[in-house]
Amino acid sequence: MMSSSLKRSLAALLSLLCVVVLAACSGIPRSSGVNQGSAVVPVENDAIEFLPAGPIQNGSIEQILRGFIEASSSPVSDYAIARQFLTPEFASAWDATTAVNVDSGLRTVSQTGENTGRLVFALTAQVGAQGNYAEINPAVPTTFEYTFQQVDGQWRISAAPNGVVIDRFTFDQVYQSHPLYFFDSTNTMLVPDVRFFPAGASASTRITKALLAGPSQWLAANGAVQTSFPEGTALVADTVPVTRGVAKVDLNAAALSADPAVIRRMKQQTSASLQSVATINSVDLLVDGAVLNNSISDSASDVMPPPIDSRPLVLTAKDFGYWDGTKIDTYGAFANVMIQSQPSAISIGTMTNIAATLTSQGVSLVRNGTAQLVDSRSGLIAPTVDNFGYVWSVPADQPSKLQAISTDGKIQQVDTSWASADRILSLALSHDGTQVVALLETNGSYQLVVSALVRGERSVPIALGPLFTQTLSEGTPVSVAWVDATTIATVTVNSAGLGLVRAQEIGGQSKELSSITEGTPQSMAGANTISGLRVLTSSAILLSLRGGTQWQTALSGVTTLAVQQ
Repeated sequence: MMSSSLKRSLAALLSLLCVVVLAACSGIPRSSGVNQGSAVVPVENDAIEFLPAGPIQNGSIEQILRGFIEASSSPVSDYAIARQFLTPEFASAWDATTAVNVDSGLRTVSQTGENTGRLVFALTAQVGAQGNYAEINPAVPTTFEYTFQQVDGQWRISAAPNGVVIDRFTFDQVYQSHPLYFFDSTNTMLVPDVRFFPAGASASTRITKALLAGPSQWLAANGAVQTSFPEGTALVADTVPVTRGVAKVDLNAAALSADPAVIRRMKQQTSASLQSVATINSVDLLVDGAVLNNSISDSASDVMPPPIDSRPLVLTAKDFGYWDGTKIDTYGAFANVMIQSQPSAISIGTMTNIAATLTSQGVSLVRNGTAQLVDSRSGLIAPTVDNFGYVWSVPADQPSKLQAISTDGKIQQVDTSWASADRILSLALSHDGTQVVALLETNGSYQLVVSALVRGERSVPIALGPLFTQTLSEGTPVSVAWVDATTIATVTVNSAGLGLVRAQEIGGQSKELSSITEGTPQSMAGANTISGLRVLTSSAILLSLRGGTQWQTALSGVTTLAVQQ
């Protein structure tokens, strides 16, 4: 019998051969003659590094420009191969890290003068200097101009835009998403901030540098998200080496100003941010080579929410509880209230043991087996609860009238960032209670937006930060749900009546999932993974995503699909 290690080796070899074949296809020219494709090699964390060819002898301006663009796909040794296409003076001045411009691979490269060239492409996404990713839809036609100079009888580029241009296929092989972690405004929860960096040995250094630079602007505004590193903290050696699975993060003396509580948060941020690098098992935080307070733990388990129950939480005419595939496991603390009131929307706080429901009377707070009406305004959308014990409620036609209601009945008006919106269709809070995502309608157009939440004393919700717009499928939005700490999902209905489901990594890429062809989607709930998504149709059918390829009936007779917080 074949050993498991041999099986893994053969599988890895087959995977690599497939990638080589695909990479060779990506080397097919976008225009003019055939060029040599880039070689690919595996790196230690199973990502792929492209190793393009250097300049060809006696190459024309067009050939050198095309070669330079292909070589820019490799960040190895600070884009050493790409710099071979530049004059010695410009090679040291060109900054490849300012932007990664992603296109479909359909480009036009041409010589425009005796010593000039041009690249025309359609920009579909862009990654900034700190790894921030932005999808661009529709694509934007973009033109880059280049100047050339003879060096020892060979054409070399003497002037070019900073940054690199890379096709989508190569980008997906070379770059990986990594969530950085910062603290919320109360310093009680870690908030993910997704960035994109090249895979390979440099990933630990790039992640740490971006972490020390602070959170993205949309998160940091209004103090919603913050870093625990003292101002001026930086790496001493400008690198984060990884030895036998241990990342050595050596900081300068600015880190010494932190007290033990801050040091613990610094360690938690660093450990959580580097956990996505496959080669890192643990992190040592040092200052000028000396371990920083080794007695302080870097465990982040108490500042990150636990996963929710992966089973769908459903209400029928006779029961309320978790559907395990064969029967409903009754949720005793809430079952009687839910069965009697038959609310059209339910949000359960699994950490606080409270619930919010929507009936014809309005939004109610449910706890200890009783329901208390807390918002009787008309036109309310499905409410939600957070893990601090607040019920969130808002009328569809008054999206700025967002309220957070405490368990003692106090109403807190939450300042929103969508004052110009005409309607709000769906609202969802992240499981850690640090971010809000909403489906909005403004002048007949729909938006999917996410915003960081500012809390005050005793975790009272105060305001939402700037809106960060995400990708939304065509059609009329129905519902939005959190999948995990960095991913949301939406369901819309297009003009043909199909339910379009899209998964969106906040600050990352989005993708269409299988369409819903039978029944009209009514609501959606997530549970830790894409495969944990469930959709309830207007005909009381609960759908689950099987194998990521098809929506199938999981249960009929479901009146309400509850959302777990």
